[in-house]
Amino acid sequence: MKFLLLRVGSNRKAYFFMSQSYYPPLGLLYIGAALEHDGHNVEIIDFCNEINIEKHLENSLISSDAVGITVDAGNYESVSDIAKIIKGIDPAIPIIIGGPHNTYLPERSLNDISNADISVRGEGEQVIIDIARFIEGKKNLSEIPGIHYRENNTIKKGKEIEIIENLDSLYYPARHLTDKYEYGKINNQHLFKPKFTTMETSRGCPHNCRFCRRPNNSIPGYGFRQRSAENVVNEIIEINERYGTVGIVDDNFLANKKRAIDILQKLIDNGTDINLIIHGARVDSADPDIYKKMKKANVKLISYGLESGNQDVLDFYNKNITLDQVRRAVNLSREMGFITIGSFILGAPIETKKHIENTIRFAYSLPLDIAFFVPLKYLIGSPLWIDAVKDNKINEEEYVVPADSCRNLGNFTKDELFEKAIKAEKNFYLRPRYIFDQIYMSIYRRNFMFLKNGFRVITSY
Repeated sequence: MKFLLLRVGSNRKAYFFMSQSYYPPLGLLYIGAALEHDGHNVEIIDFCNEINIEKHLENSLISSDAVGITVDAGNYESVSDIAKIIKGIDPAIPIIIGGPHNTYLPERSLNDISNADISVRGEGEQVIIDIARFIEGKKNLSEIPGIHYRENNTIKKGKEIEIIENLDSLYYPARHLTDKYEYGKINNQHLFKPKFTTMETSRGCPHNCRFCRRPNNSIPGYGFRQRSAENVVNEIIEINERYGTVGIVDDNFLANKKRAIDILQKLIDNGTDINLIIHGARVDSADPDIYKKMKKANVKLISYGLESGNQDVLDFYNKNITLDQVRRAVNLSREMGFITIGSFILGAPIETKKHIENTIRFAYSLPLDIAFFVPLKYLIGSPLWIDAVKDNKINEEEYVVPADSCRNLGNFTKDELFEKAIKAEKNFYLRPRYIFDQIYMSIYRRNFMFLKNGFRVITSY
C-alpha cells in the first residue's frame, strides 16, 4: 500500500501558498519509517515548503491508498479544508489524522475535521501499522488502541491508548522522504552548515510548568522517557554522513546530565563534525563541565525558556529556577561562544505593568543573541488551562485562549500584551549595545550569516 502523509500550513486562507518552515515534519518522518519497515510505500508533501501544492496533491492521490495528516492548534481548520478537497477527488480514500489536536480532543477532532475517518491520540508509530492492517482487511478498528473512528455516522472508540515505553524500539525517522525540501533557513540563508534536520532523544518533560501543555496531564502514564545514549549516538553518526546540522528538539536535552555527558563524550570520541543545536534546555542544568563537552561536540546554539525577569512570576509558573541561575546559564553560554536564545512570556495573571518592565529590562541585561517575547496563552491540557476551566473562565472545548483581562485571565487585554511583546522585541534588536555586540561575536564565531540575518531583522522594523 501507499500512504500519503501531509503537513498542512496554519493559514486557512493560504493553505495552497508556500510558507517555508524551518523544521522538517519529524512526527511524519517517524510514521513514514514505521510504514516503510512494514513494507509500505510512503510519500510526504510538506505544504510549508511545497511550491505547486494543488497539482502535486492531486497527482499523488491517484496512486495513494490512504492519507495521514498532522493536526495542531493552529491548523485544524486548514486541515478540514484539505480533507474536504481530498474526499472530493477520491471519496473512498481513508483519511487518518493525528497530532496535538487529536491528543487533547480525540473525539472532537473528528467533528472539527468532518471528512476524516480515523483520529489517532498520542504516539502513532505503532498505531499506524494496526491501521494499515485494517485497510488491508486484516484487523478491526475496535481492536486498535488510542483511536476514535467513524462507523455508521457515529464516532466510536478503539482500545485504550498504549504508551511506547522503549523509545529505542522505534525506527530512525525516514529523512529521505523530505530530502526534496530544504530546511534550516532564515531569510533564505543557512545559519549553520547545510543540510539541516532534527531529532529527539527523549519525549516528554519531567517538570510541570503551569503554562505548559503536556500529554501526561491528560493521558495517564504518558511521562518523561529517554532513548539510550548508544541509540542516540548511532543516529547522529548515521545522519552525520548526509547532514551538516541537526537540531535536538527535546523539551530538555540536559534533564539527565549523566546521559547527556555520555552522548557528548561518545560524539567526541567518534569524531562527528555535524553542528548540534540544542532547542530545549533549562538554566538549572547549566554546568561548566557539560558545556565544555558540548563545545567539543560541536554544539553551536542553545535555547532556554526564561519566561520572566521576576522571581514571583517564575514561582507562579512553577519553573523551579532562580534569576541567578538564568544569569549564570546565559553567561556560561556566551563564554562557550554558543548562539543563545531566550524566550519570555508576558501576561501571567499576577503580572502588573512593573512586572513586565522588569522582564524587559532583565532580558536586555543578558548577553542573548536572540530574544522572543510572547503573550501568555492558556493551552489545553496545561495546569493554567485546567484551573481556568475549573473556575469557569474557559470552556473545556477551547484549545488556545489568550490571556485577556476581558475574560479575567490577566491584567491586560490580549491586544495590549501583543503590543508590549512587539515593542519589547523590536527595542531588543535596535539597541546600539546589542548591534556592536553582534558584530564582535560574529567575528569571534567566524559566522557572519547570523549577522546578515540580524541586519535583515533590524531593517524590517
